[in-house]
Amino acid sequence: MPSAGVPAGILSALSFGAGDFAGAVAARRAGALVVVAGAHGIGLVALLVATLIIRPPLPDPEGILLGLAAGVAGAVGLAALYRGMSLGSMGLVTALSGAGSLAIPLVVAALLGAEATITQLIGVGCAAAAAVAASGASRGDLGRLALLLAGLAAVSFGTWYVLIDFAARAGDPLWAIVFSRAASAGLTAIVAVRRVGRGRFPVRIVAAAGLLDVGGNALYVIARDSMPVSLAAALTGMYPVVTMLLARFVLGEHLPRLGQLSVALALLGVLLISIGGPTETAP
Repeated sequence: MPSAGVPAGILSALSFGAGDFAGAVAARRAGALVVVAGAHGIGLVALLVATLIIRPPLPDPEGILLGLAAGVAGAVGLAALYRGMSLGSMGLVTALSGAGSLAIPLVVAALLGAEATITQLIGVGCAAAAAVAASGASRGDLGRLALLLAGLAAVSFGTWYVLIDFAARAGDPLWAIVFSRAASAGLTAIVAVRRVGRGRFPVRIVAAAGLLDVGGNALYVIARDSMPVSLAAALTGMYPVVTMLLARFVLGEHLPRLGQLSVALALLGVLLISIGGPTETAP
């Protein structure tokens, strides 16, 4: 297994997890769409500065379109995640979205000729069991809505993993992230422009969320350049551990027993998918 991919995937998980925690805290004050628009706008500026310094070659139209499509999926996923985390348990919502998002890269990898191992399939089963346990842990309309948003985030993030991989292969990886972030920042800004309350907008927290999210994106692209996308996504998919720990020790968040079981199954699913993945470098 290429040595650069594993640390990049783990650091991506740390960056995404901390960024999601910051974004969820900000969303409780200003609203999910407003926070995503602000965070992605800040991230886009940072990425544009990086392109001016590195000056990568411009991608072809296919790479641009794939990057833009990835941005739409990412915007939907992050807005759903932040909203779900602001409504329900941060640990539960982020664990479900992280485990569920791994299914799509596995399916796509299988369609492209890669075979899922028994360990990975067991991991997928753990993710499904986590969803069942989470449905039992959710009580009332608020809990069900948070659970549905976690599912939407899982599908959207899984789609982003695949599309950003295709965009990076069709052109330059940095441009893939730039166009992805441009699409997500523009889309959420259009929707959220009338919802901004200046007095409630936590600028510093949103800036931290945006920069950490960009770091997670960049590190994921480095990881998927060194290993199969399914394995890179699985390593990055460990980000719920970071968010859950921050929610527990910073906010003092507690989970009911079924919620704890759901989080444990989701994290076990991520671990099994990670260690059960293929070791060859992606072509």
